[in-house]
Formats: sequence, C-alpha cells, structure tokens
Amino acid sequence: MKILDWVRRFWQRISVRLVVSHVLVALIVMVVALGITGLTVRRYLINDQFHTLMTRAVEMSPVAVDVVQGNLYAGPAELVIQVLEGTLRARLGIYDHRGLALLITKGFPPVIPPNVLAQATSHGTSWQGLVHSKSRVLAAAVVPLVQNQEIVGAFVLEAPLSGATRTAWSVTSLAFVAELVAVVLAALVAYSLSKRLSWPLVSLRQSVSEMGPDRWREPIELQGSLEVEELAREFNRMQERIHHQMVSLEQEKAKRDALLGHVTHDLRTPLTSIRGFLEAIRDGVVDGPAQARAVNIALEETLRLQRLVNRLLDATRIQSGTAPKYPLPINAWIKDTLERLGPVAGAKEVTLAWVPTEEDAFVTGVLDHLVEALMNVLDNAIKWAPRGSVVEVQARSDAKEVLVSVRDHGPGISTEILPKVLDRFVTGDPSRSDSSGLGLSIVADVVEEHGGQVRVSNHPEGGALVVLILPRSDVRPD
Repeated sequence: MKILDWVRRFWQRISVRLVVSHVLVALIVMVVALGITGLTVRRYLINDQFHTLMTRAVEMSPVAVDVVQGNLYAGPAELVIQVLEGTLRARLGIYDHRGLALLITKGFPPVIPPNVLAQATSHGTSWQGLVHSKSRVLAAAVVPLVQNQEIVGAFVLEAPLSGATRTAWSVTSLAFVAELVAVVLAALVAYSLSKRLSWPLVSLRQSVSEMGPDRWREPIELQGSLEVEELAREFNRMQERIHHQMVSLEQEKAKRDALLGHVTHDLRTPLTSIRGFLEAIRDGVVDGPAQARAVNIALEETLRLQRLVNRLLDATRIQSGTAPKYPLPINAWIKDTLERLGPVAGAKEVTLAWVPTEEDAFVTGVLDHLVEALMNVLDNAIKWAPRGSVVEVQARSDAKEVLVSVRDHGPGISTEILPKVLDRFVTGDPSRSDSSGLGLSIVADVVEEHGGQVRVSNHPEGGALVVLILPRSDVRPD
C-alpha cells in the first residue's frame, strides 16, 4: 500500500506529468517519423531499382534481338547473360513474338503476368512493377524487342528487392537510434523545463505553508509564468479580503463587547435601584410617604428598563431589514411624527416648527421605521433644547434626494463626541440617566436601510443640526 501511495503521489506531481507528456509526444513523433522514413526510403530504392532494370533492359535489347534472330549463338549469349547476372544479380528471359521463351536463366522463367508479356509482344508496350515469386517480392521490367519497326519479341529483367529492403532497414535503424537519442534529450529538457515551470508553484506552496500569525499578511512574490503570476495575484487579493473580513469581525466583536458592556451597565443600575427599594419595602425599612416614594422610583426605573429594552429591540428589528417598503409622502411622514411628540415637546415648553412643502415628495420605505428614526432625532433635539425655544423641522427635495433637517437651539455637540455621535451608546452627557445612547444609532441604521445617509453637525448660529438624506422615489402609491 505504501508503494502504491508513493506511486500515486509521484504521478500527481505536475513535473512528472509534464515529462511524461513530452516523452509520449516525442515517442509518437518518433514512430510516425520512422514509419514515414522507412516507407519513403524503400519506395525510393524500389523506384531506383525499376529505373536501373529498365535502363539495362533497353541497353541490352539489341543483344536480345540478335538472340531472337539467331545471329547470336547460345555460347556467346550465355556469356553475356552471365555478365548481366553478375552485374545486376537478376535473372532474365528472352521471348519471341509468340511469347515463347528462347532463353531464360536460373532454371525457370521470370514471373511475369501473361497479359504484360502479351502487351509487350503484340503492342510494344514497356512495363515495370512488382511481382511475387515464392513468398518473395521482385522488381521486374519488360521491354519489347523491335527490329526494322517490327516487334520480334520481348526482353524481361527480374531482380529481388532484398538489397532495397536491407538498405531501407539500415536507414530506418539509424533513424531509430537517432530519434531515440532525441527522445532521451527531449525527456531531459522536459524535466528541466518542468522543474522551472513548477518551481513557482512549489515556492507558492512553501510560502503558504510558512504563513503564521506574524506573516500571514506578507504578499506572495509574483514570479513564474503568467498563469502562476495570476494565481499569486489572486492569492494576494484573497489575503486582503481575509484581512478586511478579519478587521470587520474584530470591529464587530468590539461593538458586541461594547454593546454587552453598555447594556449590562444600563440594566444593572435600574435593577440595583429596584432591588434596593423592594428589599427596603419587604423588610419594613420604609413606610408611609417614604414607601410611596420608593414605589414610584421603582416604577420609574422599571419604565426606564422597558424603554431601554424597546430601543434594543427596535435596533435589532431595523437591522434585520425584512419589512416591506412602500411609497410614502414626506409631509404625511413628518406630520405623523410631530403629532406623536407633541405632548413631549409641550411638557418641555418647546415649540415644534414645521411648514409642509407645496409639492409633496415621496420616498420608498417602511413607515414605522422612518417614524421611529425621525422621532429619535426630534426627541434628542427636545431634550437638549432650552425651555421656551423652537425646534425647527424643514423638508426639501430635488430630482434625486429628499432632505429632512432638524435643528435645535441647545448647546450643540462637543467636538469629541461629534465624529462618533452615530455610534451605539454614545451620549452627549454621560451623567444623564434618561439617555441610552441608542437613539441616533437607530436613526443611522434606518436611513442606511433606506439607501440614504445621516449628517450631524453644529449649526453656525448655535445648536445641533441633523439632516436625513433619502433617495427620492418616482413611484406613487396605488
């Protein structure tokens, strides 16, 4: 099993696969080249042998004519034939015009198709080609014998292809050795190239494996081929995304810790008061008017707890963003909110000043959420506004946006608090027990949910200025 695992892992290496692929390609090319080389050389040698036989047959045809005409007797003829056989290592045959053999060698006539011999003796047609004799392939040439423009016979030369075959085999063997050496060299070159190509990947893997808590943000060096560089570049981008996500998670964790701490603090104080007064009442420490006052204080602390819990629930509900949105008129939204806060402003002797716009604009949103956001802004302005002052509410719009601003004439926001006034549990005066620090954070969540933004600043003439900017909607309610 260990050997199989080693072989499997060895085969999975990209360098090994590159080398094997190069060797396979080289072997395929070698086989094809050897086949083409062998066929080409053999065909060339056969054609050369055809040409040689035909040339010699034409040159010796006068001698064959003398044999047919009886001008050359058997003795001299056989001597000439022996010279030919020694030169060409061929056998020959001389035929008269009727196709009868007058002279043959080797003890048996050449293997010539009868129709070829008939064409030569009757029509004077020359011929060259391959013939088969006793499991051998021979090259043959046939020329007509002509005297005084009359066909008197045919001359045939026939030689084995063993010489051509041996020469072709020798050439093919040499080519095989040369190409085998080329394959070995190609394998070595492929191995070297594969190591060079795979080294950036090995370096990338090594860099990734060496990453730790102190080095995980170090970028990977861009090296190697274009594909490897793109891989390293994408890995660096992934590192950046992971870094941003980790920073975001750390920030969220810090916010959750801060939220837990603030909630714990805000819940502990009223609970401690309620518990103390209830224990005093149970133990009979207070009675009469003091007992009634203790009950009232416990009730007020209970109501403060309820408001804090409601604010937390509102923040959670708004952040979920699951409520459906509808086209809402701005004037109706502001009017509904001001009516709800009328008693609060009256108790503080603060006037809420607002003039509806002649051309009503629309936004697409959740009415309850928008009312909650504007109520938080107005409630905060009423708390900080001096008695007898005015909280000004204005609305204006353009082709793209709707702006609703709320200005009070209070002390404004300190420069230390202003940059983080929209964060949770940030209050202008930590000593005030009626502020949970969630109001403006809920406003920011609502406006962000509706695709807008909140701007908080100090008015040049005094007081705080909060502007809600929402995208204007061209959709009208049905």
